[in-house]
Formats: sequence, structure tokens, C-alpha cells
Amino acid sequence: MASEKRTCIFTAEITVHVVSNLPPGTPYLFLRCQSGDTDLGNHTLATNQDFHWDFCTKRSTLFFCHLYWNGKSASFDVFDYHWPDSRCPNGICYWAALPDGIYQSNQYPPTSTSLVKQYSW
Repeated sequence: MASEKRTCIFTAEITVHVVSNLPPGTPYLFLRCQSGDTDLGNHTLATNQDFHWDFCTKRSTLFFCHLYWNGKSASFDVFDYHWPDSRCPNGICYWAALPDGIYQSNQYPPTSTSLVKQYSW
């Protein structure tokens, strides 16, 4: 998803990435992400595709996603204003769907050693 460039005044700009790191030849990843006042709609990702968006924070900002793959599902927060900065360093939150669950990295781009499993399907 192409994001329009935002100018955040007195707040942080955050970019959230949700990536399909699922094996080639397997079903697509379906996802829907939203906050209390913003629904980003339904999206379909093939292997190695990246859905991302950016926004300016406020004290109540919370985004969550629902992911569906191969008969499995997971729902989780992808950004919470109250998280420590280490969860989304330099304003980037990176999430990856793998066959055994959902992983997060505190590096962008991530390395294989920076991905840490957060949720099972």
C-alpha cells in the first residue's frame, strides 16, 4: 500500500508493516487492520508481500489486525501508543506471518535473528 507523506507536528510518525513470510505455493494471507476510528479494509498478500501504512500518533492510538491463513487465524495489536519505544524503534513496527505464528522484529529491515515469535495461529 502506498502511503501518503504525513507531517506530524508534536507527535511521532509511525509506519506499521505486516508481511507475508509464508512459503511459496501456499494459500494467500488475508488481513484486516484497523483502529477505533480508521478501518484500513481487507487485503490479500502473496508470499513476501508487504502491507504497510503510516500515521501520526496521539495518546490513544491503538491499531490491531486480524490475519487469516490456511484455516488459521490470529488477532493482535500491531501498535499501541503506550508500548515502550523498543517495540517500534525509529517509528517502525514490523510484523511477519510465518507458518507457525506471528513474529515481530525490532529492526527494519529485519534479520532472521531479529524476528521473535509473539503469537501462535
